[in-house]
Amino acid sequence: MVAGQGASQSQASASEERDVEFDVEEEEYFDDLEERFEDSSDVDSSDVEYEEEEYEEEEEEEGLGGPSGNTRSRRSARLAGLSSSGSEPRAAQESGEGEEDDTKDKARVESLDRLKSILQANVGWRGDMEDHLASMIRRRESMGHWSPSKRTRVSSRVLPHGEPEVIDLGHSRAYIGHFAENGDVFIAGFQNQTIRLYEVNHAHQPWKLRKEIVARSLNWTITDTCMSPNQQLLVYATISSVLHAVNTNATDDVMSIQNITDLHTPLDFGEGFSDGSYGLWAINFSSDGRYILAGSSDYATYLYDVEAQRTISKAHAHKDDVNTVCFADDNDQVYLSGSDDCMIKVWDRRCGESGDGLSRAQGILPGHTEGLTYMSPKGDGRYFISNGKDQKCKLWDIRAMCTSGSQMKKGRTPRFYWDYRWQPYPGNPDKVKHPNDRSISTFTGHRVLQTLIRCRWSPAETTGQRYIFSGSQCGSLFVYDIITEKKVAVFRFHRSVMRDCDWHPTQPLLASVGWDGSVVKWERLPEHEKEGASRKYGLSVGSDLE
Repeated sequence: MVAGQGASQSQASASEERDVEFDVEEEEYFDDLEERFEDSSDVDSSDVEYEEEEYEEEEEEEGLGGPSGNTRSRRSARLAGLSSSGSEPRAAQESGEGEEDDTKDKARVESLDRLKSILQANVGWRGDMEDHLASMIRRRESMGHWSPSKRTRVSSRVLPHGEPEVIDLGHSRAYIGHFAENGDVFIAGFQNQTIRLYEVNHAHQPWKLRKEIVARSLNWTITDTCMSPNQQLLVYATISSVLHAVNTNATDDVMSIQNITDLHTPLDFGEGFSDGSYGLWAINFSSDGRYILAGSSDYATYLYDVEAQRTISKAHAHKDDVNTVCFADDNDQVYLSGSDDCMIKVWDRRCGESGDGLSRAQGILPGHTEGLTYMSPKGDGRYFISNGKDQKCKLWDIRAMCTSGSQMKKGRTPRFYWDYRWQPYPGNPDKVKHPNDRSISTFTGHRVLQTLIRCRWSPAETTGQRYIFSGSQCGSLFVYDIITEKKVAVFRFHRSVMRDCDWHPTQPLLASVGWDGSVVKWERLPEHEKEGASRKYGLSVGSDLE
């Protein structure tokens, strides 16, 4: 009996020693991966029936800057393109174009592989996942707590699941739903002038209504909100050239009403590029809270100094409404704009300044065949994602941008004449492609209809940013895995459009808002609580997605 116990203890000790040795090797392996890919070099730059349009190059004299006409009417450009003929023999021209396409495809593949390798290093990706997790759990029991990197490796493989919990049920459509930067507050904006701030202090605890703001000068709905990094100022947009800022810490009153309980300070962006008034669709604070970046209905981008209370830079950026803007990273020098003209443009505040604004963009990223609805940066200054009315969520590398219109070959860009607000998309998202697509990966399955549906990255701390997710016109939340390039989960609850959703930065928690007026959270629950859950509402994974 004693001998048997000794043998058993010896085997256990040997197993623990092997686990420790494996753990050290594993840490060295993934640390090496992270160093290699953080220092990586830059990337060098049908069956569907649809109307085809000749791609219209940007005017080289004006660089990549201002607009030159309505994108909806390009018939003259198309006829001119059809009537022209090249002097180069057709066979040689096609051969050259084929080699150029192969080079671009290779660059895209390399860029995507580089990102996948970074994410794999972040989450400790291995082929034998189940055995690896079991080994990590055994080591934790014998050695104590996990390091932050190990916690990320485990949590990144477990999505929030279980029954959705309704936090609030309003009587108006919800357009905005996102967490503050540190996750302590969730902001929900409704069409009935109301913006609600909920305290999210502890996991598995009920959310508490912290502040209810009655918006001033509402035009149709709350189009966007942003909170300063110190969580003091909440700024909201209502399709007007004037934003309003509310100090959420000024009083302890839950209700915030202009000139009664709080001041709603107007932030006037001043004169725009249009003859009449214009509205702001999208707003974002800079990482230091000094500036607000905005996209507008007069085809422009604006940079506003909060302290000076004036616009310090603006650019007549696109040929249609600018629906989405974002900073590429915390440096706040490079920012992106996305428009209904289907183009994404890259702007650098350090270059091309003329007068009171930027004279030209530093690059363009073609790929969407319909207007942009939202963009979300990874935060590293390189990668970002975008949602488009062509029903696609695209992954991009900024370094793959075109620096001039001449870098793009002339080709027929598929465009439909339709209105996404009340018509279904007339094409097949998997078949309709842009001839100059510079994106590195495309995800389909969700529906970008009726409103500007938003998409985002999963948090770095709990998932290593391996997932991206999006709302949908069908009322579901779709989650895609960048590493496998597959749809991995669909969260179902809302009976109408889910315009916005967000993932808590440090907790296994998703939250969404819908046109049914509900604010819902999806939280990881113990396995016994998941058993017997209804399939009508809840989470679908794996084979349930088919």
